[in-house]
Amino acid sequence: MNELRLRIYKQVINNTPGGRTSLFNKICGVTIFVSIFFAVIVTENSIDYQFGDQIDLLDWIIGALFCVEYLFRLWVAPLDDKYGKGLTGVLRYMLSPMAIIDVIAIIPSFIGVRAELKILRVIRLLRILKIGRSEKFKQSIFHFNYALRSKSQELQISTFYTFLLLLISSTCMYLAESSFQPELLGSIPRCLWWSITTVSAVGYGDSIPVTAIGKTIASITSLMGIAAIAIPTGILASGFSESIGVKNKNESNEKEFPPNTL
Repeated sequence: MNELRLRIYKQVINNTPGGRTSLFNKICGVTIFVSIFFAVIVTENSIDYQFGDQIDLLDWIIGALFCVEYLFRLWVAPLDDKYGKGLTGVLRYMLSPMAIIDVIAIIPSFIGVRAELKILRVIRLLRILKIGRSEKFKQSIFHFNYALRSKSQELQISTFYTFLLLLISSTCMYLAESSFQPELLGSIPRCLWWSITTVSAVGYGDSIPVTAIGKTIASITSLMGIAAIAIPTGILASGFSESIGVKNKNESNEKEFPPNTL
């Protein structure tokens, strides 16, 4: 029994060879995503009308799986030094933030709440973030941080360019269109909303220029907005490439000159 408990504990804390995500946590992650998926689609009336009973049954099954998971975590909690031994460890785990999140995720399955409240299970994704301790995950975070740090100056220049583009384009649009569309483009803050949607290539269409000058400004803003997106993308891509190159070089040096030979 103690050996089984220890095995489950290793699965729960993701203590697997190579730092890979354990089978237990993989199943938990898939279950969380499935529960959120069905909580989302059941808000569509036609789907709820046609498959509501089946989805409710599935929700009960998912709730039962969550209960089993929660009981497993309670069972192995005393094996973790930060909770302590025996019943004290169990109680301390029950009062921990992650355990409270688990309870919040389980309750909607058994009290007949609306589907919208079941989407609260999305907070269980915090547990997925907690178990994301695999080596690949750590490497990804390292490369991302390296890219941000090494290219911080270039990113600051890119941000300044984007801010300047938004300010100038919104001011020009205000001067060109304010007298023709006072409700939509009658102030620089209103024009700033138009500029943001144009530069980001969203283009909601809720405010558009009607004069020739305004359309010219919009065209120039759209073209320069491509640079506002492309420049930081290229900078980050360069940072990632440098980070991977540095890591590969270090690994190559370690293989050629192992630490114990120095």
